[in-house]
Amino acid sequence: MTHSYRLSTHSPEETQAVAKKLAAQLSAGDVLAMIGNLASGKTTFTQGLTSHYEVTEYALSPTFTYINEYHGKELDIIHIDAYRLNTGEELISMGIWEYYESNSIIIIEWADIVASAIPEDAFGLSFRAIEGEESGREILINSPRKLDL
Repeated sequence: MTHSYRLSTHSPEETQAVAKKLAAQLSAGDVLAMIGNLASGKTTFTQGLTSHYEVTEYALSPTFTYINEYHGKELDIIHIDAYRLNTGEELISMGIWEYYESNSIIIIEWADIVASAIPEDAFGLSFRAIEGEESGREILINSPRKLDL
C-alpha cells in the first residue's frame, strides 16, 4: 500500500523543514526517487535531509559528477543526479546496486529517466514550482509506509 502526501512550501527554509521531518522517519537503505523540473526544489530538499543527519559538506546537485557521497553522524547519504543519463541501465552500469546494499540513504534526482533501476519500494517525490510564487513549491510524496508529515 502506498501512502500519499501533498505539501506546499513557500520558502527554501520550509522546503528544508519538510525534508528534515521526512529524514527523521527514514531508515538505512531507503531510496528517494525525485522528479521535477530544474529549480523545482529537489536539491533544496536534499540539503534539508543532509542537515538532519548532520552532514558537514554542503549538498550540491552532482550534475557533472553524477554521484556525491555525504557522511552523516548516523547515516551516509548517496546523492545521485541522473539528468545526463538516458536509461536505468546506465545507472546499473555505474554500480547502483552496491549503493542500494550500503545501508545508506539513496537520493536520486531525475529518477524518471532511470525508472527501470529504481526499487519498487522507493519513496517517490515529485516537485513543482507554484505558479506566481517565487519560492513556492508543491511536493508530492508517495511513501511505502505511513509517515507523520
